[in-house]
Amino acid sequence: MAFDPDYRSDTSTSNLRRERRREEDKKRMAYRRAIEDYRDSQALHAQVCDYPELMDSSRHSDARLASRVRHSV
Repeated sequence: MAFDPDYRSDTSTSNLRRERRREEDKKRMAYRRAIEDYRDSQALHAQVCDYPELMDSSRHSDARLASRVRHSV
Protein backbone atom coordinates (compact mmCIF):
# COMPACT_ATOMS: atom_id res chain seq x y z
CA MET A 1 0.00 0.00 0.00
CA ALA A 2 1.41 3.36 -1.02
CA PHE A 3 1.46 6.41 1.21
CA ASP A 4 -1.52 8.62 0.49
CA PRO A 5 -1.02 12.18 1.82
CA ASP A 6 -4.71 12.98 1.37
CA TYR A 7 -5.65 10.11 3.68
CA ARG A 8 -3.36 11.41 6.40
CA SER A 9 -4.69 14.96 6.16
CA ASP A 10 -8.26 13.65 6.28
CA THR A 11 -7.61 11.74 9.50
CA SER A 12 -5.78 14.64 11.12
CA THR A 13 -8.61 16.97 10.12
CA SER A 14 -11.19 14.62 11.59
CA ASN A 15 -9.08 14.30 14.75
CA LEU A 16 -8.96 18.09 15.03
CA ARG A 17 -12.70 18.31 14.54
CA ARG A 18 -13.30 15.60 17.12
CA GLU A 19 -11.01 17.33 19.62
CA ARG A 20 -12.66 20.70 19.00
CA ARG A 21 -16.11 19.13 19.45
CA ARG A 22 -14.94 17.48 22.67
CA GLU A 23 -13.68 20.83 24.01
CA GLU A 24 -16.97 22.53 23.07
CA ASP A 25 -18.87 19.75 24.85
CA LYS A 26 -16.77 20.26 27.98
CA LYS A 27 -17.54 23.99 27.95
CA ARG A 28 -21.23 23.34 27.33
CA MET A 29 -21.44 20.85 30.21
CA ALA A 30 -19.62 23.23 32.56
CA TYR A 31 -22.11 25.94 31.62
CA ARG A 32 -25.04 23.58 32.24
CA ARG A 33 -23.63 22.58 35.62
CA ALA A 34 -23.22 26.23 36.56
CA ILE A 35 -26.84 26.90 35.65
CA GLU A 36 -28.00 23.88 37.67
CA ASP A 37 -25.93 24.98 40.66
CA TYR A 38 -27.40 28.46 40.43
CA ARG A 39 -30.95 27.09 40.24
CA ASP A 40 -30.28 24.81 43.21
CA SER A 41 -28.93 27.69 45.26
CA GLN A 42 -31.93 29.84 44.31
CA ALA A 43 -34.31 27.05 45.33
CA LEU A 44 -32.50 26.61 48.64
CA HIS A 45 -32.58 30.35 49.22
CA ALA A 46 -36.32 30.40 48.53
CA GLN A 47 -36.86 27.57 51.02
CA VAL A 48 -34.81 29.30 53.69
CA CYS A 49 -36.57 32.60 53.11
CA ASP A 50 -39.86 30.86 53.84
CA TYR A 51 -38.65 30.52 57.43
CA PRO A 52 -36.86 33.78 58.34
CA GLU A 53 -37.18 33.04 62.06
CA LEU A 54 -34.86 30.08 61.59
CA MET A 55 -32.30 32.32 59.91
CA ASP A 56 -32.40 34.74 62.86
CA SER A 57 -32.01 32.01 65.45
CA SER A 58 -29.08 30.51 63.57
CA ARG A 59 -27.39 33.91 63.46
CA HIS A 60 -27.80 34.29 67.21
CA SER A 61 -26.45 30.82 67.86
CA ASP A 62 -23.52 31.53 65.53
CA ALA A 63 -22.80 34.73 67.42
CA ARG A 64 -22.95 32.89 70.76
CA LEU A 65 -20.61 30.21 69.44
CA ALA A 66 -18.17 32.84 68.15
CA SER A 67 -18.15 34.63 71.50
CA ARG A 68 -17.48 31.31 73.27
CA VAL A 69 -14.57 30.62 70.98
CA ARG A 70 -13.12 34.09 71.55
CA HIS A 71 -13.40 33.75 75.31
CA SER A 72 -11.82 30.31 75.39
CA VAL A 73 -8.74 31.44 73.45
